Amino acid sequence: MTSAPWIVIPARGGSTGVPRKNVRLLGGTPLVARTVSTAAAVSPGRVVVVTDDDEIAEISVAYGARVVREPKTTGKATLDEVMVRTIPDLVGFGAVESDILLTMQATCPFVQPDRIREAMALFEAGAGSVITCVDDRHLGWVLDEAGNPQPDYKARLNRQALPVHYRESGAIIGARISDVLARGTRIVEPIRLLELTPTEALDIDTWADWAAAEHWATRRTILLRTDAAKELGMGHVYRTLALAYALARHELRIVLSKDMPLGISFFEDYPFEVVQIDSDASLPQLAADLKADLVVLDKLDSDAELVKQLTALCKVVTFEDLGSGAEHADLLVADLYDNPHVAADRQLTGPENAILAPSFESLPRKSEFAPQVKEVLVLFGGTDPSGLADKGLRALESIGFDGKVTLIRGLGAAEIDTADYKLNIELLSNVKNIPAIMARADVALSSAGRTITELASIGVPTLCLAQNHKELTHTHTSTENGVVMLGLGQLVTVETLANHIKALIEDTDLRKRLHDRALAATQGRSNAQIVERIMNKVGL
Repeated sequence: MTSAPWIVIPARGGSTGVPRKNVRLLGGTPLVARTVSTAAAVSPGRVVVVTDDDEIAEISVAYGARVVREPKTTGKATLDEVMVRTIPDLVGFGAVESDILLTMQATCPFVQPDRIREAMALFEAGAGSVITCVDDRHLGWVLDEAGNPQPDYKARLNRQALPVHYRESGAIIGARISDVLARGTRIVEPIRLLELTPTEALDIDTWADWAAAEHWATRRTILLRTDAAKELGMGHVYRTLALAYALARHELRIVLSKDMPLGISFFEDYPFEVVQIDSDASLPQLAADLKADLVVLDKLDSDAELVKQLTALCKVVTFEDLGSGAEHADLLVADLYDNPHVAADRQLTGPENAILAPSFESLPRKSEFAPQVKEVLVLFGGTDPSGLADKGLRALESIGFDGKVTLIRGLGAAEIDTADYKLNIELLSNVKNIPAIMARADVALSSAGRTITELASIGVPTLCLAQNHKELTHTHTSTENGVVMLGLGQLVTVETLANHIKALIEDTDLRKRLHDRALAATQGRSNAQIVERIMNKVGL
């Protein structure tokens, strides 16, 4: 069997595209150290960095490499020439001519250790050289002798249908030491190509390359655990969807219960991978199998034992959680209410930490304040378990409201026949661009979920009825956020609600104060800032 290879990593101190890139931190690790670590994982004691720089030499030794020093050069020498003149040093370290010499580039930091093993298997099978490459098929053009453009393809096809066209990556090039000495090159027949993923083939030469590398170096595997049901409501899946869009550059899985079809049907319309589980008992194993960096729990109160199992594997963030598990999570995000059992430094609270649908940020939509109320918006969540929309419509009917009523019903809400009411009603369901609808409203009737913050971000004065006792604890339903809270909706009569609606419609000054306070309370809030805050808090 072929012995472990000698791996030589050339790393000069001079770089013009990205100055000092070999020692620059990529995801918290010096660039050169990433390749050294990969090589040392496969061939310990046989990793050699060739450098003209003291700092590179020090870093390389710290991460497990030997160092060969060379004088500062212009960088014009070919890598073949560098390898030929380095071989005597390798012999001094114990190399023999039958050993394999692999050159790896520090500027290709994402090559996996298994690629080195695959290269060695190709040598075992008789390869003279192994060269890494990446499939780079595109419609291309070349110039003929007269300088005229000519297609280098036979037919104009979609990229996926074009013949395979490999581009050399330079991440790994290898040959036997004896062949390199005899021929002065690492390219020796028979040549075998080793295909890399586009990420592994990334070669950092410019700041744009560095930006791409930063993305891959900080990309995480994240599980978003949520559900939707009649009693649970739709708020959790809506927030998880918004969170998924904000975290979309990461490797995401949305984890749903098999026995809660409402959430499963909801995510069918969106471009995220869904995993269905029988129960939360299987969540730790899923996190372990996928090597998750972060699990986000958004399904109300969590269990302490579950969270303990998860935190032994990865970071855990939980939302709106008053369960025993919240005390063991790395972070609680509770924009609706505080958890007194969780330390303040492990909570993000208040409307400034409310995750809203991305459509609330795509345009600076604001409700234009008008002295006269011409449109009332009625929306009581995705399921409306207490039937509060009917109560709101009856109240509007009782005061003889003659303006437009926009009624929004969620996926899990019971159907309402608008013909049953003497009102000018526009019925909308499963609305995709709800901010545009909200921005038309002069007043809203809503329950006490995250819709309150959404309405506040647009400046809509709101009368609020809680769907249940838990919603009564939500701290954002206050006049400071543009809201008049009327209490538990089941206990508020149609007559009482009608009186409050009539008073708000007639009191222009109050509506203006609520409008202004709502906008002030949510000014500057953004999903991107909240996600960055979360990731920083948990050290990711």
